[in-house]
Amino acid sequence: MKNLIKISFLIISLLCIFSCRTQHFSTPEYGKIITAKDIKIKKVNNFRSVGNIRNIDGRTLKEGKLYRSANLFKLKRKSFKEIDRLEIGEIIDLRNSKEIAKKPDNLPPGIMYKNYSAFEDEGDQLDQAKKLVLKGKVNGSDAEKRMLDFYKDYVTENPEIIKKIITEILESNEPVLYHCTAGKDRTGIITALILTILKFDKETIYNDYLLSNNYRKKLINKRLNLAENLHFLYPKMDIKVLEKLSWVETAYLDASFNQINKEYGSTKRYIQEVLGITEDKQKEYIQKFTY
Repeated sequence: MKNLIKISFLIISLLCIFSCRTQHFSTPEYGKIITAKDIKIKKVNNFRSVGNIRNIDGRTLKEGKLYRSANLFKLKRKSFKEIDRLEIGEIIDLRNSKEIAKKPDNLPPGIMYKNYSAFEDEGDQLDQAKKLVLKGKVNGSDAEKRMLDFYKDYVTENPEIIKKIITEILESNEPVLYHCTAGKDRTGIITALILTILKFDKETIYNDYLLSNNYRKKLINKRLNLAENLHFLYPKMDIKVLEKLSWVETAYLDASFNQINKEYGSTKRYIQEVLGITEDKQKEYIQKFTY
């Protein structure tokens, strides 16, 4: 009987894959200019350097100083040499304790590891949200609002943690890799703040942010198609939710900067009052990271 059930399930799955009508997914925003060197680390998504871009004063961000990625849970021992070749001496994990417990980074021996989480999942909010999504209790609009709220809160709810993250990265004397789970939201916000400190214009900052869609395109499309093909398992689930949670959008990063402006009046005041970076210190960082 069990074998019959398994076979029936397999047949239904195959029929669905080949016969289900493909949903028309929305077209995401992509970064237009890829200036950094292409670095491929097996089993690590969205891995790239932040460099070779010019700020408003015409200074160029040095290559090989800043790296960003998704989590390193599946980093293979064979790739340890690549991490060593990049001379990455410090890894900063932006994930919360529950995320790390489920998928801890697999790191080369001797590398410095630090964890700074400005977001803790109290009361299993993420797990509860997933259940609501599967039951159809959350739609695309709900998901978009949650993302916008997350981006607003991340930069203002735990300012001391954000200050520690930024300070740790900018004060490091060796190349730093910082990451979250997908390397797109928390990592994207931190990168945007760093580039703001180093005096890069909005277009350049947003271009780097949107590059996560370029680097994650294959992964996301595979995920969306799978969800659509197997939609019969969770017929009430709104696929748009998955879209909103998978891609990054200009509106998301806008939410962070708008919240900063709302609470502090300007990014300049945020940099000085929240991050504790004086104008002289900012000039020092610019000299350190650009030429």
